[in-house]
Amino acid sequence: MGTRAIGIILSGYDGDGTEGCKQIKAKGGTTFAQDVSAEVGDMPRSAQASGCVDLVLPPDKISDELQRLASTARAALAR
Repeated sequence: MGTRAIGIILSGYDGDGTEGCKQIKAKGGTTFAQDVSAEVGDMPRSAQASGCVDLVLPPDKISDELQRLASTARAALAR
């Protein structure tokens, strides 16, 4: 998927989502991590600490940003 890939790390234990975020970023994709609203913050904190997260947001703001990204992509395709 390259630059079209999107990774979202939400509440959870351990850091297993971090490796996926690293791979997505290495291919030019976009990554999100849940903010302090995560019930279990280990996974989002691990991803953030790795430096591979573009945006740290609460879940409702992540969905807003996904809609913005989709709109931007559609507009670019229409050109």
